[in-house]
Amino acid sequence: MQISAYLSHDRIYLDMPLPDKASVLKFIAESFVRHKAAVDVDAVHDVLEKREKLMSTGIGGGIAIPHALSSVIGEMMIVLIRLKPGIPFEALDRRPVDVVFGLAIPAKEITCHLKALAGISALCKNPGMLNTIRSVVSPRMLWQQIEAVEKGRDES
Repeated sequence: MQISAYLSHDRIYLDMPLPDKASVLKFIAESFVRHKAAVDVDAVHDVLEKREKLMSTGIGGGIAIPHALSSVIGEMMIVLIRLKPGIPFEALDRRPVDVVFGLAIPAKEITCHLKALAGISALCKNPGMLNTIRSVVSPRMLWQQIEAVEKGRDES
């Protein structure tokens, strides 16, 4: 799955000074509502928190993928947040997280959920992509780099 199809430059937030995991989850919920993937911030936030209580979505390497798979989500959407500074996220490797992919997935889209997680993983494993995410200066440029990598024509 191409992440760039569900992520746009206006849903990329660079150098956000969010102080902790709770602030990140709230920001993601607000972003999903602001961009019309859902209508109820509190309901989305509750879904994100419940998922985190099962097991942290901090996958290691400074990356977290909080996701809401729920009937409170109306359409699939991805937001990308670059945190500055990185924050504790109870990640598997216990390192601070500075790159966050937030996913909104309607409950009936379980296959898309798995494909989106795989797509984010593949993107992050692309040589140099994490350095690009951590250094690009504008959301539009970052979105263009992600699209280029996904289309197999890395323009970095």
